[in-house]
Amino acid sequence: MTPPGERERVPGANLMVVLTATMAVGPLLTHSLSAMSPLVIQDLRLTEAQFGLLATVTFFVAAVTAVRTGRWADRLGARTLLAVMFGGAVLAMLLAAVAPDYTVLLLAMVLSGLGQVMANPATNRLIRLHVPAHRRASWLGIKQAGVQAAQLVAGLTFPALGLLLGWRTAVAVAAGAVLLLLVHGWLTVPENHAGDRSAPRSRRAPDPGAGSGAALASRWNPASGPAAVSGTASASGSAAVSGTASAPGPAAVSGTASASGPAAVSRTTSASGAAPGPGAAPVPRAVPGSGPGPGSRTGSSSPDRSGRTGGRPPMPGVVRAYAAAAALTGLGAQAANVYLPLYAHRELGLDVVAAGATVSVAALVGIASRVLWARVMDRPGADGFVLLAGMALGAAVSAGLLVLAPLHPALAWAVWPAAVLHGGAALAVSVIVMSGAMRAVPAERVGASTGVVTMGLYAGFCSGPLVMGLLLQLTGSFAVGWILVLVCYLACGLLAVLVRRRSRLRTGPAAGTPSVDPRR
Repeated sequence: MTPPGERERVPGANLMVVLTATMAVGPLLTHSLSAMSPLVIQDLRLTEAQFGLLATVTFFVAAVTAVRTGRWADRLGARTLLAVMFGGAVLAMLLAAVAPDYTVLLLAMVLSGLGQVMANPATNRLIRLHVPAHRRASWLGIKQAGVQAAQLVAGLTFPALGLLLGWRTAVAVAAGAVLLLLVHGWLTVPENHAGDRSAPRSRRAPDPGAGSGAALASRWNPASGPAAVSGTASASGSAAVSGTASAPGPAAVSGTASASGPAAVSRTTSASGAAPGPGAAPVPRAVPGSGPGPGSRTGSSSPDRSGRTGGRPPMPGVVRAYAAAAALTGLGAQAANVYLPLYAHRELGLDVVAAGATVSVAALVGIASRVLWARVMDRPGADGFVLLAGMALGAAVSAGLLVLAPLHPALAWAVWPAAVLHGGAALAVSVIVMSGAMRAVPAERVGASTGVVTMGLYAGFCSGPLVMGLLLQLTGSFAVGWILVLVCYLACGLLAVLVRRRSRLRTGPAAGTPSVDPRR
């Protein structure tokens, strides 16, 4: 069943093209400069650390603005968002193409970060509004593959274009292509109903089949089933949620409650009146005589846990856990995206075109892996943290191969399986964390939850190239940097295992997707 305010109409191919292009154009400048890194470094006479700072600046700007722009994505119209994202990408590319020195190139990267930060919240919002619930994870995987599509195009075309025309002309050509995509998107994108408040917040239901995410959302949105929500309420439906309630239905949930139906439930009950499932977050226990419990909604504007009156509820802890996993894997993934061609050129002796092909291989595998993992996430009972643990292990093997490859000329081939594992594991993590963030909240908070995860992702993205560049400049070798990447991947796997273990201890072995208390 589609939640109120969401369209029943099945989306078409034009929407998929727009979503994929939106994800691709933002990082295209970063990927193009990475693919042509030997040419850019030689032309501007940069150090390795200075080159890494280009990507760091982009992702730092995106990280510090992600949460606020995620909220804007919930309010602004789709065409306005397209103009900001595509227009920002074009301006950044043109500025980079004419940059006389390193300082102006840094400014171009700032514009690139501002232009691409809304991509995830805006596209996730459009998916939530226009794609049926059972197809959302698959759509999310395909549109997330747009990032790797940009990386694939950059790795295949920009090294050759840079050698033939110069790296500046190659970037200018890309700006023209982005303008054409903007025109197509403007003419075909469906509106995302900016500022739509057609359904009251308390009546909006979370994503059907969202597992623990829906349970967490219903904790803060208790009227997701037939219910009466007020200061003093009486209901004949399946549940009454209030400060003082009386209900002849199956269950009454309240601070002080009486029920004439088959059962009176005042300790732990789901918002729909039924006992919570194994993956659901329990409703806080109400103390008789103490008034409304912390999980109830009343007619008065009582302050929330943060002391605000009528303020937004805190983001569920499962979203913060996904954000932490995104930060750890993002550091390693972006360090490899930025420095893998330079590493292959300097450490392994590959020419510029062959070195650029390493990221193309990773991108090609990344496209397929994002679609595949998204379909896995579509399956009932799919556990995001179990998938994260396996993907972190695969990414760690990739980093280990990059450490070993330069040790002997006979091991240089290891860069290719490392690129395959990088694309199959590290580059697909964003599908899992974004899908999990979408599941964990109701529709009107998708932009905000995506913004939190995006902030974690970009925090890792901006740290990876900077740290790798500094370590390379200090040690003269990539080995220490790849070891750090390996440690980050292992830490992500450990985080996933701990979150899953904590969930099983709290909810039992039959639980589905982990449930994390939003108060912690």
